[in-house]
Amino acid sequence: MGSWVLALMVAVTGNGGDAESSYAKAYHRAQEENKPLVVLVGADWCPACQVMKADTIEPMKKEGLLEDVVFAHVDRDADPELASKLMGTATTLPQLVVYTKGESGWKRTAVSGLQSRGRVRDVIRKAMDALPLPRK
Repeated sequence: MGSWVLALMVAVTGNGGDAESSYAKAYHRAQEENKPLVVLVGADWCPACQVMKADTIEPMKKEGLLEDVVFAHVDRDADPELASKLMGTATTLPQLVVYTKGESGWKRTAVSGLQSRGRVRDVIRKAMDALPLPRK
């Protein structure tokens, strides 16, 4: 995905509610710190989303396994426009989207459905490996 598209998403969503503001802040922080941006798109009514958030993402945060990325959560119902842009053509929730900034712009990787800690770790590791050195 081109950096202009990612920047447009921030411009469109950067001055709204909490979820929008959280995403915009995460995007800017990812750029400033040259870290991958990891976004979990889910919904409150989605059992798999709640399990992934509570049993996968939160423990990984507490254990420091997400220190090398910038994380944001987007609720599809609270911000359907942003969620749609992040998810692309996929419809399955939850969706974990990872953006990495390389020499030719932002690259998007996504996995849909309930993911294990190991799978999330693998997706993030691949994103980290794609970053040009040196990183901050």
